Amino acid sequence: METEIVFDKSVRKNILNLLDKDINDDSLIVEKDNPKQKVLTFDGQEISIEEFGGVKKGSEVFIKNNLVSLIKFSKS
Repeated sequence: METEIVFDKSVRKNILNLLDKDINDDSLIVEKDNPKQKVLTFDGQEISIEEFGGVKKGSEVFIKNNLVSLIKFSKS
């Protein structure tokens, strides 16, 4: 059985905070303890707070909230 959590845009920053992530001046997701280190998606792209769609279970693979990213992710 898989667990799925759906969240509203208003809680994105709270979720990232729980994952020890922060947002830099360019609205990109970064490591809280090293703000120069940007978080990357499963295909190596930087990801902004507006693009944040979720995190893969058991890892820190971030997923953008668009159809192309979801399709690519489902095939990986």
